[in-house]
Amino acid sequence: MSDREFDLIVISDCVLDIYYRIEKLPIGVGDIAISNIIATSPGGACTTAIVARKLGLNVAVIDRIGDDAFSDILVRHLNDNGIYTGFMRRVHGTVTISNNLISNNGHAFLGYLGVGKDLTIDEIDEEVIKRSRAIYIGGFYASFSKGIINTFTEIIKVAHEYSTPVFLDAGPAIGNSELVIDLIKQSNTVFMNEEEMRRLFNDTTNLVKFARDNNINAVVKLGDRGAVLVHNGNVTHCEPYNVNNVITTIGAGDAFNAAYMAGLLHGLDPSSSCDLGNRVASIRIQYLTPIELPNLRELITQ
Repeated sequence: MSDREFDLIVISDCVLDIYYRIEKLPIGVGDIAISNIIATSPGGACTTAIVARKLGLNVAVIDRIGDDAFSDILVRHLNDNGIYTGFMRRVHGTVTISNNLISNNGHAFLGYLGVGKDLTIDEIDEEVIKRSRAIYIGGFYASFSKGIINTFTEIIKVAHEYSTPVFLDAGPAIGNSELVIDLIKQSNTVFMNEEEMRRLFNDTTNLVKFARDNNINAVVKLGDRGAVLVHNGNVTHCEPYNVNNVITTIGAGDAFNAAYMAGLLHGLDPSSSCDLGNRVASIRIQYLTPIELPNLRELITQ
């Protein structure tokens, strides 16, 4: 049994998601779109935090968020789901929100690039990293802020000092690509979807060579085609769990990340953890929000 206080520390990209379901996308100028539902839930990297907690991990979040009513709801959701929020800094006069528009032909996001991008290493207690079994960095802001990349780099340095494994989600990779690749080099495991992989490495062959040369593991999430795992330079295809009653695919990748890390922290090997990631992602897409998911601990303990 580990003597560390937290199983997983989730860092950056925590927002409040508001879900709307409309008839169709896109919405054009002058259109009136009426949602037949509205729901709130932690989103971004805090989807990963929620699912990791449902898989039995002791989870804390480090981030900057607003002091608005949306952030109040976000913190309440996290607390209600057993996630420690004492390391989250509230910043006056800002908001933390993402609007998720869901229709039968896909989904879209309308968000606000909030104060999370300004997180600094000075706001993170080194002892917290020392007392954690693993660090997960949500890399969304890395595409938009060079400052946050510097913060992530410093976090990773501290984590390596205490032999704390670092898991990085590469984020959308639509900016600062070379810096994001440098960040990936410093991590132990990187998550990305297929589109992000192509933006950063062009194809799987280049990614596999990069992973081998830098002694890292990589997971490329392929949606309903499963995932590709690069571990110790070997490539494995992790078969998908396909379902018929898909409500939304929002957060499926975040749920996969949570399950993969939970699998490793519960003693599974990377291939089995990749399989668990696909299984949990298939469960996530059958619910509107991640907080609606059932307790998932039995998926690991059975």
